[in-house]
Amino acid sequence: MLERILLNIQALSWPAKLFSIVLAFLAPLASLIHVIVALLIVDAITSIYYQMNNAAAGKTSTKERVKARINVIESGKLRKTLEKMFFYVLMIIVFYSFDLYVLKIQPLNEVSIHTFSITNLSAVLIALVEMTSIASNVSKITGNPVFEKIVAIFKKKADKQLDIEEDENKQ
Repeated sequence: MLERILLNIQALSWPAKLFSIVLAFLAPLASLIHVIVALLIVDAITSIYYQMNNAAAGKTSTKERVKARINVIESGKLRKTLEKMFFYVLMIIVFYSFDLYVLKIQPLNEVSIHTFSITNLSAVLIALVEMTSIASNVSKITGNPVFEKIVAIFKKKADKQLDIEEDENKQ
């Protein structure tokens, strides 16, 4: 079976071989990249939905509301989301390479998930930023501040934890 796979790889053109190597390198990051992209998509959807509702709020006729909602979607805003997506994924790849080749750890396996990893830290921070944005959008859409309260409580706990760690470092 292995010989068959090697023969298939050897038969590929050099661009296909290069693509296969890059894909094999990025394979461990697939689920992480999927989560980040999904969070960005949900954030974009909730943001657009909120902006559409705001734009249509003061309009009286159905035609005016529809036109106001459609005008909310702008290519610049969508481009910004795509840029964010590209650079988040790029940074995850760079940090993964650093963890793998400089720190000599496998950041995404079960054994080293509890060790310090720039990949894991950056993934958590990116996810927190996006989930905070989603929570804020949902709170605005529903008019229920429960999600903003959850974010505020989490922020207080994180600040408290950071204060404790700073106090320990000073001693």
